[in-house]
Amino acid sequence: MKQPNNGMSSDRQIAANRRNATKSTGPRTMIGQEISRRNARRHGLAVHVDADPALKSDLDKLALALSLSSDAYNVNEHALEAAGAELDLLRIRQIRASLLNTLNFDSQATLTKMTEVNDKLEKLERYERRAFSRRKRALRELCWVQD
Repeated sequence: MKQPNNGMSSDRQIAANRRNATKSTGPRTMIGQEISRRNARRHGLAVHVDADPALKSDLDKLALALSLSSDAYNVNEHALEAAGAELDLLRIRQIRASLLNTLNFDSQATLTKMTEVNDKLEKLERYERRAFSRRKRALRELCWVQD
């Protein structure tokens, strides 16, 4: 019969956890570390729109329109969040279109190329779901605040 665990890890479990932790330390070679560092910069979607000066004015204009305020200094934080999420969705759609265009222009697209594009589209879907969720939450809060 199994003994109930009172929230304490056994010595055996602690030792197993430590052994497993030594195995999962990330890339060890310089090349592997460089590749890992560049992962987030591949398409720029991990960076918030505030950080991109090219999108800052679009963000401000859209947030002002969403906030129903005539004062640019009085823009609601929820309007800024919703505007940022909407701009992220636009960026995702542009990236998706360019990925699909690479297949359209290549009439001899190989299975490997199609698989590669499909993998990239799958990764974009994660960012898209997150942006949809952020926009929905921000608009809900914005409506609640303005009522």
